Amino acid sequence: MAVVRANYVKKGKSERKVAKANIRYIQERPGKDREKLTRVLFDNAGFIGRHDAYQFIDEGAKKGRFFYRLKLSPDPAKEDTKRDLNMQKLTRSLMRSLEKRLKATIPWAGALHDDHTDIRHVHILAAIPRRLKNYELEALIREASFYCREQRRELDYDRGHTQKRERVSLPKISQLRHRGERPYISSHPQVDKTTHIARVRFSKSHASCTCPNCHFLQSHDSHGVHGCVSCGRILHKKRELSLERKGRAWERSI
Repeated sequence: MAVVRANYVKKGKSERKVAKANIRYIQERPGKDREKLTRVLFDNAGFIGRHDAYQFIDEGAKKGRFFYRLKLSPDPAKEDTKRDLNMQKLTRSLMRSLEKRLKATIPWAGALHDDHTDIRHVHILAAIPRRLKNYELEALIREASFYCREQRRELDYDRGHTQKRERVSLPKISQLRHRGERPYISSHPQVDKTTHIARVRFSKSHASCTCPNCHFLQSHDSHGVHGCVSCGRILHKKRELSLERKGRAWERSI
């Protein structure tokens, strides 16, 4: 289950100062080896700058809003097993759900921390119109876990589907010749319903030929005369009949 921790900045003269200090912390917290970092801030619409976050803090303080410090952390054993969850997408889904519950627009800013611990998490500062109740925090945790599991299921499904398509391969012409088979390309090829790949049918008895120009192996046309499917050269074209005069008689030559 995902973890969502929440606490709010106490109201007073220094609440703006504490909220802005939290923005600086989530953006500039040192990395694992204490190296200096500057992370990207994002909100419901996209990426934002630090001064944009300061602006909604000033406006929220005038409206008497509560500045909540939230932390979203998926379960690394069951949800973020491959560290590939889209954390920004999860955060936006969670905050939109909170806006629907409170029926209010909530300005917020978040930053992903994946450099100083093995457990990836997102720090969020949100200007919420009122204090959250315990059951609302519990609902927030359940919704975060739901979004994490849904995204994990989609990623695993897409990865398995891709691996199945990579395993599907048609035999090479050299392998067919070794087995004494000739490829026969049907005008209505069979399509695999799972991979949506047209399969080539093979037949041991169907007549075939090799183009003398491009050496492409192909099947005979039912009428004998046909063009190479690779280079377009006409194959098995019969020589036209002509009449030649020998002496006083006409003779047919081929």
